[in-house]
Order: sequence, then C-alpha cells, then structure tokens
Amino acid sequence: MKTSIATTKSPVQELFFIISPPPHILSDVFVLKDDVHYLIGHEFSDRYSTAHISLFKYQDEYVDDIIRHVEVKVSNIKPFNIFIKDLNVFHHGSERTIILDIVNKYPVRDIFEKLIREDAHYTPHITVARKLSGEDFLKAWPYLKDLPYSQHFLCDRITVLARAENRWVHYRDILLGE
Repeated sequence: MKTSIATTKSPVQELFFIISPPPHILSDVFVLKDDVHYLIGHEFSDRYSTAHISLFKYQDEYVDDIIRHVEVKVSNIKPFNIFIKDLNVFHHGSERTIILDIVNKYPVRDIFEKLIREDAHYTPHITVARKLSGEDFLKAWPYLKDLPYSQHFLCDRITVLARAENRWVHYRDILLGE
C-alpha cells in the first residue's frame, strides 16, 4: 500500500480523515466561496477552507493504530466515482450551510460506516459556506439556488490530515483496494 507521510514539528495527536476532490472541483468550490463572499459583502468562517468530504476526526496519541485500522478496513473497497450535482442547504436552527450535493451518497456512507459506525444522520457533502446567519443566507441563496453544477471524480483514496500549529496539513493518503 503506497502512502506519503508528512513530518510535523511536534508529535501528531489529531487526525482528520477526508475524501479530497481533484483540483478542478477544488477550484470550482473556491469560486463559489468567492461568490458567497461577494453576495454577503463580508468574510465568513470557512471562507478559505479547502473543499473536501469529511469522514471523521481522531484525537489520541496512538495515531498509528487508527491508520492501520483504516488501511485494513478500506483494503476491500474498490475505487468508485463520486457524482456531485447542484447546490443544497443544511438547516441548523437559524443558521444555514450551503453545500454541493453528493448524488451517490451510499458508497461514501459505506466507507464511513465501515470505519466508524452506522449513522443515519451522516450525509456526505462538500461545504461551500458553513453556518451562515439567516440574513447572509438570504443574500446569497437566491443567486445560487438555481446554479447548475454537475461534476464527478474517482475516489481511490482517503486523505489523512494532521493538526499542526493550528492548521491541517497533509499527513498521508490511504489507497482504496484494487
């Protein structure tokens, strides 16, 4: 299994397991974040975060154990295409999150459930703007809701990020089984 490992100054104790889209989708999401910034007229909390599909975070001094666990669990999962279609909204009380919707949620959910546990509330997605106030959401959503978007990419790995000096850095990739 091929992996690339980054080095950090202090021992790694917090990991973030994600599915990372290819550069063209990362660029599309960055443009959408630019649009939200322009429409609401100010910065928002995750304005500069890199697009990804979250799986889970792990915090412990024994990071090698969870890496091995993930490697074993995904070794039998074949690479698959992830299809992204249009924008959607999550509601959190008075706040709203604008997302890119994943059409085929089940293969991603299957990875999540093999690694963590069954969770009917886990919904794979790519966040565009997280927890906007009602006022900001109403400024942005009318312009974004009918924007057609359709892309896909091959998911052949899980990307592992490590917390280093208050930011996430690439730690390694874990390839799915062949």
